[in-house]
This record gives sequence, structure tokens and C-alpha cells, in this order.
Amino acid sequence: MSKCSMCGNSFTEVKLSPVSARSESGKGFKAISYDCPHCETSLSVQIDPIAIKTDIVKGVTARILR
Repeated sequence: MSKCSMCGNSFTEVKLSPVSARSESGKGFKAISYDCPHCETSLSVQIDPIAIKTDIVKGVTARILR
């Protein structure tokens, strides 16, 4: 079982929160934060894999339908 480093509570699931991420070049990305379900401390952040997949599918579809 996982344990929050901030509040010390154990958890078996996390709260997902949408956030924005920006690279050094200024390009923005949709991201998600994995938060403690008890104290809402951010445990980790990553680029939103569903948003990436959606963008790829839209891009490929647009090229095919040209």
C-alpha cells in the first residue's frame, strides 16, 4: 500500500487533477497531477496521456482526409 509523504496516510487510489505544463520553449501541454486523496498534496505530474492520444488521432485523421 502507498503512503503519502506529506500527511502519512495510506491510500490505494489517487485523485487526478488537470493542470497545465509548459516547456522552456514556452509550448504548453495538458497535464495531470496525481494527488493524495486525503490532503491533496501533488504526488506526481505528467503530460496527460489521453490528451496526447487525442491530439495524435486528430492529426493523423486530418492528414488522411486531405
